[in-house]
Amino acid sequence: MYIGAFDIGGTKTIVALADETGKIYEKKQYPTDTGDCLRHLDSCCEIFLQFMQKYNLHPNQVIGIGVNLPGIVDRKLGILLRAVYAGWFNIQVKDYLVKKLQILNIVCENDVNACAIGELRFGLGKKYKDFGWMTVSTGVGGAIVCNGHLIRGAHGFAGEFGHLKVEYEQALPCPCGDYGCLEAQGSGSALNYLIAKRSESEPAFKAAFDSIKETPSAVSCAKLARNGNLQAIQIFTEVGSYLGKGISYYLNILDPQAVIIGGGVSASLDLLMPGIKKSLEKYAFGEMKHTQILQTALGYEAALMGAIAIVL
Repeated sequence: MYIGAFDIGGTKTIVALADETGKIYEKKQYPTDTGDCLRHLDSCCEIFLQFMQKYNLHPNQVIGIGVNLPGIVDRKLGILLRAVYAGWFNIQVKDYLVKKLQILNIVCENDVNACAIGELRFGLGKKYKDFGWMTVSTGVGGAIVCNGHLIRGAHGFAGEFGHLKVEYEQALPCPCGDYGCLEAQGSGSALNYLIAKRSESEPAFKAAFDSIKETPSAVSCAKLARNGNLQAIQIFTEVGSYLGKGISYYLNILDPQAVIIGGGVSASLDLLMPGIKKSLEKYAFGEMKHTQILQTALGYEAALMGAIAIVL
């Protein structure tokens, strides 16, 4: 069985041809065209049709296409209701792709929910059936899995960890319009904000980046932290403490077996863990202080594997 996967993120898109085991036969990554959603869907279709042609596939040989979308999705109708940062509203994704590809089974899903479903089928979900998924990247997204099932909530928004309030006194602005959200305080954007702020105010910290011939960034700051730079370590600890505070709310309400973290910032989970653990010790209740906090088993392609899993 062949499966199509369109992982459409805020900055990058991956189109792939795979099978039900998660084996990927072909894939292509390229920037997301946020200027025009339908034009971007056209490019996804063009690439996928090239894959089909290469393998001499008829549409009825593709059991479905999973489409991750970076916003609020009406899963039943296959409509992207809104992706505010891109200016995409009420896009009839499923109907458009059915007409373009002549493949009837188009499954649309919010990208973070898809990650959790992918983890459940192909990753750590083989061990854990009750877990929280967190994408920590430019922002913070979340999903909840209980007893092996994704929890969607009454309005389909369950798991919005990014908008838990974790700071009140020195609250930073969040893209949602509020202040002090986990997305504002504990994301990749927050990490970059702290790095830039301290590079400007502390010449010795800026000089540390110069010494490794790199500009200040999350990646280069992680290098400094792993080399023992105390200021870099402090930044990761601060961001980790906010993540831990947000995670503690989730633990206290749902008592999962684990919290699984993906997204670009998860590559630095080892540097974030001291701050996470400190907050869990302070805010989590009882034995939940010791809940497993783990990096996704699916790595960089967690969302792509999720696009495959939502078809299955």
